[in-house]
Amino acid sequence: MEKESLRILVIDPGPSIQPIVQGSLRRSGLPAVLRFITATDGIAARLKPGQFDVILSEHKPPAVNLLRTLHLFRELNLEIPIILLTHEGDFRMVREAFKSGISDCLLKEELEAVSLFDVVTSVLETNRARQETRDWTRRLQEQAERDGLTLLYNHRHFLEVLEREFLRAGRYHRPLSLLMIDLDEFKSINDTLGHPQGDQVLAMVAQLISRSVRHVDLVARYGGDEFAVLLPETGRKAALRLGERILKEIHRHPYLHGPRIFPLSASIGIGSYHPSLSGAGALLREADQCLYAAKRGGRGRVVSGPLNSTDVFADVSATHLTSEICQS
Repeated sequence: MEKESLRILVIDPGPSIQPIVQGSLRRSGLPAVLRFITATDGIAARLKPGQFDVILSEHKPPAVNLLRTLHLFRELNLEIPIILLTHEGDFRMVREAFKSGISDCLLKEELEAVSLFDVVTSVLETNRARQETRDWTRRLQEQAERDGLTLLYNHRHFLEVLEREFLRAGRYHRPLSLLMIDLDEFKSINDTLGHPQGDQVLAMVAQLISRSVRHVDLVARYGGDEFAVLLPETGRKAALRLGERILKEIHRHPYLHGPRIFPLSASIGIGSYHPSLSGAGALLREADQCLYAAKRGGRGRVVSGPLNSTDVFADVSATHLTSEICQS
């Protein structure tokens, strides 16, 4: 690592180590911007991500309580490397500090002999490697949960979340709804234009659905040209309104291929939690049955369960929303 200017926060209640730290940095030739404070009280709330590259700190309660500071850092997701400055023989404190998440430990007796450049840059390199590992792990997790084409959640992840949300709805008596969305006459686009253009349509519809929902809702590609939207804290009437909004969004955005216009429409089935459902699979079957009813009823409409209810919604006549290939 090259000797670049670093932002270092030194927490020194003395301030007994201030001249020692400054002298060590001068000897090592490490360009740094130093800031000294004498207490940790409220420091976690004041710090901003990226404000400092590293922190050097003693542990001298009550003014400097490093263990409590480390705990608050974890709660606030502040990932700043911290080097503990301690005295020789303080093994118990060192052990507790490492358990709490410090990056390294340096004896104050060694400050005048060691190169702070070597210590600080070693900590920063280790922290960077850990961050890269975490990022790589997170990307792998996202790849395992996401559909490669639409970048929506995939079928497997959707079923896992559906099971959890169904149990939560039953345990706490909270509303939960599920939308199953199927594009009408999608096969005609694949047959006419080819699968690459069909994939573009799927990706476009995925975006239209995603921007129609709340950030707490889960949108997934269920398979083929079918999508699922899981709606926590949402009853049947609110789900119907959302289904109407999604249908209108899809209908308002035909697929354009050169001079040709391909109108799009979808059919939507809605299932909503009620105590008589035997499990998450039953909720899914209810939404599927409503989807099939929407298809049989002329497509381009929303149908909500239970099917014997009088509360069935069709927003526009099927002749206007059915996807038919047109040529301008």
